[in-house]
Amino acid sequence: TGDALRAFHSALRSSPVNTKNQAMKDQAQGTMLKVLTSFKSSEIEQAVNSLDRNGIDLLMKYIYKGFEKPTENSSAILLQWHEKVRVWCSLGSAMLCRDPCQCF
Repeated sequence: TGDALRAFHSALRSSPVNTKNQAMKDQAQGTMLKVLTSFKSSEIEQAVNSLDRNGIDLLMKYIYKGFEKPTENSSAILLQWHEKVRVWCSLGSAMLCRDPCQCF
């Protein structure tokens, strides 16, 4: 659990959000997809709850990008992440959560 959570936070911190380099973005997306799919279902909620609003926004972007280019079994896992983000947004945090919560 600790290794996956550290990898999760590291991948989010190193996200190339301000670059126009598509290769870097693709590599980051691939890394994040590997990290997200490494979590057990029972660990996802803890990871989501460890984020602030900006982290949730970024995570949701990665989830939607993952849906665009699914790999084997990734869609099922991404749906679990999506559900936990939706719950996070509905539990009193909706006023902090701009775009992700608007899609529910």
